Amino acid sequence: MPLFLYKPHVEGPEGNITTPDIVIDRVFVGGAPTPLTVLTTELYHQAAQGGEADSRYALTALGGGALISPAVRLASGSIVLARKAWRLRNLAGHLNAVALNGKSLDELGLPSALISAVGGSGEILPRGFLAVCENAAPGDRATLSDGKLGRSLDHRVVLEDVTADRWDGRRPDPRYSVGPTKREVPHFI
Repeated sequence: MPLFLYKPHVEGPEGNITTPDIVIDRVFVGGAPTPLTVLTTELYHQAAQGGEADSRYALTALGGGALISPAVRLASGSIVLARKAWRLRNLAGHLNAVALNGKSLDELGLPSALISAVGGSGEILPRGFLAVCENAAPGDRATLSDGKLGRSLDHRVVLEDVTADRWDGRRPDPRYSVGPTKREVPHFI
């Protein structure tokens, strides 16, 4: 059975940070089951020129209630999770002041609706679940901002053009390769 080990830095309202280990075994995008293999926390990705990405938020289960994290979904289908999170219960009472890339969570879909779509209730998700909102904000940078507490979680993914040559036309020619041999091989370097 495939598992994904998620290690976010969970920032509390007073600025304290904890880093739990969370095992994820089920992923849902907009309430629909999605293969676990789409998850990553790698920030650098190759994409076709003009590769598109959109920003979302993700919820995951934790013993003390759900966590909310920024995420970016690539055109390839990969979901890049931020290694930063807030406890959802610390946002209770002012979710209308929380926004993703300037769009309020009211516009994107409230976490409670996403949680109930995957079989949870309130702010409690089933253990091992990760739920990603279906609605998105454009861009390869996802910023969750909390207007009431004056804090934000910023997550940026770097998309590199797959056709770009990092050597800029100056790639060195290969000289030779040495495999298993019993004779002496002259080295020119």
